[in-house]
Amino acid sequence: MKGKIKDPKPQIDLKAFAECGQCTCFNLRKASRIVTQYFDDSMRSIGLRGTQFTLLASAFAYSPITVTHMAEIMVTDRTTLGRNLRPMEKSGFIKVELGDDRRTRIVKLTDAGKEKLQEAYPLWKKAQQDVKMKMGSQNWSSMISKISNLIDQMQGS
Repeated sequence: MKGKIKDPKPQIDLKAFAECGQCTCFNLRKASRIVTQYFDDSMRSIGLRGTQFTLLASAFAYSPITVTHMAEIMVTDRTTLGRNLRPMEKSGFIKVELGDDRRTRIVKLTDAGKEKLQEAYPLWKKAQQDVKMKMGSQNWSSMISKISNLIDQMQGS
C-alpha cells in the first residue's frame, strides 16, 4: 500500500454545532410557525388564516395600494405576495386591477373583504391578547420593539 488514503470529507466537530440551537433564523421561524398556527386556529371557524387577516388589514389600511408597495410593507417579494393575494381575490375579498401603466397592479379591498375583516377582527383581537398575556405585556412590547429594530437594521445593511 502506498500510504494512507485521506478522507476527502472535512471533519466536523459536532460539539461546535451546539451553537446552531441558538440560530437566529431557526428560532425566529420556529416562533413564527407556532404563533401563525395559533392565529390560524383562532380564525379557522370563519375560514380565514392569520396571514390572510394580515393581508385584509393591510389592504384596508392602505387601499388602494400597489402590489409593489404592499410587498415592501410586508417585507416579501411581489411573486409571493401575488400567490397569497390570489385566494383572497377568488373569495371576492380584494380586487387586483391593472394600474395606469399596465405594469402596475393595484390592490383594493372589496365590500366583502371589509365584512370579512369586521368578522375576523374580534377573533384576531382575542388571539393577540392571548399571546400578550402568555408572554407578559412588558416582554411582548420589548419583543415587538426588538423585532422592529432588527427589521430596520437588516433592511439597512
